[in-house]
Amino acid sequence: MKALIQRIGCLLCVCAAAAGAAPGPDDIEIPVLPYLSTERLLTLYEPLRRHLQETLERPVRIVTSPDYRRFVADVSQGNHLLVLNAAHLARLAEVDSGYRSILQTTNPLYAVVVVRAGDPVAEVADLRGTRIVTPDPLALITLMGHRMLREAGLTPSMDVEMSTADTHNNALMLLLGDQSILAAIVSNRAFTTLDADTRARLRILADGADVGGIPSIVYQTGPGHEAADRAVLTREILHFTNDTPTGRAMMQTLGHGGLRETTEADREAIDPFLPETREVLAAP
Repeated sequence: MKALIQRIGCLLCVCAAAAGAAPGPDDIEIPVLPYLSTERLLTLYEPLRRHLQETLERPVRIVTSPDYRRFVADVSQGNHLLVLNAAHLARLAEVDSGYRSILQTTNPLYAVVVVRAGDPVAEVADLRGTRIVTPDPLALITLMGHRMLREAGLTPSMDVEMSTADTHNNALMLLLGDQSILAAIVSNRAFTTLDADTRARLRILADGADVGGIPSIVYQTGPGHEAADRAVLTREILHFTNDTPTGRAMMQTLGHGGLRETTEADREAIDPFLPETREVLAAP
């Protein structure tokens, strides 16, 4: 661990010098996918931040980006010790920028089509001609949701009007507050973490649980970190999230279950989403 701390310190100094930044406190920034509000992300991942700060003996900060597109750019231009990413964007960072995915959540991620509890909608096909809200166009859930619509015979942006919100939670709040929106497509995790009163005002019309095996979040390291460093970081985070009361409580609150190491099979499972991801990124 001491060797890892020393190497991190050297790497941070090099990165600061390259960026023209004056040497100062060697804060370690951990970018987290902006799938929730910044305030919510900072609160949820505070236990991990605190644990890594104590373990690495350096200031650690959780950071995020305004939207998914900016997050992809920020990650690709950096060489972060740790990034908490979406599965498809993590794979993209591996293929294009040399990142390495080390851990992923154990509870599966899938899309749910949510409507207001009292609305007379029986199936996804009934949404033809209506307005649907999703998270960021680059969100994996949005891509999954588009597949669900097509399977129901609906072409996104043609048979249904598509609107976007900056987070999953905001998509659900728009559904509750705007009668012109008939459905929201969000993650199963976003729905289950709602408070009971809010959930009671909504119902799941359909889910994509049959996709299976897609993690909610992938933990990855930048290309400048050695295999030995990745092994130490992997072991330390696994121990915290799976074996300590504080870590287990954090994972339960997040709805992520626990963590396990990422395998080549996991990478192959997400590869089919890369072409569509690149298409969205290439769009103006």
